Amino acid sequence: MSDNVTSSAGLVLPTNAMILPSVNSLMVSHTFLSLLIPLTTWLFYLSTPENRRRPVFLLNLGAIVFAFVICILVDASAIHTILHPLRPWHLHLVIQFIAVWQSILVDLTLLVRLISVYPPQQVGPIRFALLTSIPVLLKLARTVNLLLFTKVMVDTLYGPNAAMADVVFISKPYIKIEWGTQMMDNTYVSLASLWKIGATIAQRMRTIFRIALTNFVIPTVFSIAQFVSLYHGAGMTVLNQLVFINMMLSTFGVVLATIWASSITRQEGQTGVGRAGVMGQHSR
Repeated sequence: MSDNVTSSAGLVLPTNAMILPSVNSLMVSHTFLSLLIPLTTWLFYLSTPENRRRPVFLLNLGAIVFAFVICILVDASAIHTILHPLRPWHLHLVIQFIAVWQSILVDLTLLVRLISVYPPQQVGPIRFALLTSIPVLLKLARTVNLLLFTKVMVDTLYGPNAAMADVVFISKPYIKIEWGTQMMDNTYVSLASLWKIGATIAQRMRTIFRIALTNFVIPTVFSIAQFVSLYHGAGMTVLNQLVFINMMLSTFGVVLATIWASSITRQEGQTGVGRAGVMGQHSR
């Protein structure tokens, strides 16, 4: 069936098949955009002026800013396509690239958290170098891969084969390399951090489960779904939605993990102060 209908006057009229994907994208992106506002408020409310100067907070804030930009671009593109279906904006590749670079920022936040869990003063320089070498090398490889991919896509978009940009995006190995290394990077850093946290106090297990679910399980499941969709020829519409949802869930996961981890630290600090006060009273 054709995606459009020709009127008696020879005009091409839009059909539901041209508009419905944009409606779905608008509903999903606007839902996440609405949730980003309380998430940002929560992040600032539960942080202290000292915490807001730390790298983890700044990286979390950067990930939220990227997420806001992507949601606004998706909303704008979807609304324009709904209103002008015969003259759509082809922003999906731009959104894909921003989402991919944003994923590196999210994983960089996980790396900073890993360093805070395994500080070099405690584990020693050799063990620290061995522990962090894998995620650092993976991020360098991902950065180089994305720079090469960006050059290929820019040359395609501004060349004579611009109409084949979607085919180049899917057929070239760069996006497969990015998704594969991203899954390896996320898995290594998340498991290494959870291993150290889980080896301390049993009462933290509920928070550990939340962090594992949001930072490791959900992103890994969506990464696998992206690979399956790519190799089964699901098309750019499905891939765009999977990448977008995975990116947003990863953003929410890393920010919520920071909030949960800081809440544990704050509770333990209050418990320590309370115990110190009780001991001081007993010592009198």
